Amino acid sequence: MGYYEFTFLKLLIGFCVLIAHLNLTGKTQLSQMTPIDFIGNFVLGGIIGGVIYSDTIPLQQYVILLLLGVILISVLNFASKHISAIRTITIGDPIPIMKNGNFILENVLKSRNKLDIVSLTSQLHSLGINSFEEVRYAQVEPGGQLSVITKEAIMFSVLVIKTGEIRQHGLEIIEKDEEWLTSKLKEKSLAVEDVFLGEFWKSELVLHLYNGTKEIL
Repeated sequence: MGYYEFTFLKLLIGFCVLIAHLNLTGKTQLSQMTPIDFIGNFVLGGIIGGVIYSDTIPLQQYVILLLLGVILISVLNFASKHISAIRTITIGDPIPIMKNGNFILENVLKSRNKLDIVSLTSQLHSLGINSFEEVRYAQVEPGGQLSVITKEAIMFSVLVIKTGEIRQHGLEIIEKDEEWLTSKLKEKSLAVEDVFLGEFWKSELVLHLYNGTKEIL
């Protein structure tokens, strides 16, 4: 097989592996991708770009490297989805920046968050809100988007339980603790493990249970 034919074959294999990976994970749009997906796609692209022009790496090693990269991305995404501590590190949690109309300066100024107030102001204006004076609550989502509740609007829900696990970040937002949550569950003789999804909305705790029913406390 000639040089160009062999290079084209490796390029075709790389495209097929990437397309199959995206279709199998259902992440065919940029908005669906996590930071792990972005970094992983750069790594896979580096493997493809570094190998297709080299004659010293056998075809089977190239395919194995691609498959190992895909497996690594899938494992990290699975762990991020099911283990809260890993999700916090790899994807992150929403960062509240305003509450009751006042800035939470410790979150805005924290160097680890690296928030640009000018960029946040531009996002605010793009949402049709003229001033931070109109804002009751605002948070920066893990993807960088700004979510805002104005003083006239209803506060959006906050997740406090996800797939049978308590979300400490959500409890902090609503200024509650685990003791409050477990006592609410006991009112219906429920345990955290019984709850698929629990959200706090309009001063009520809405529980979607694994048995397919719903409880409102």
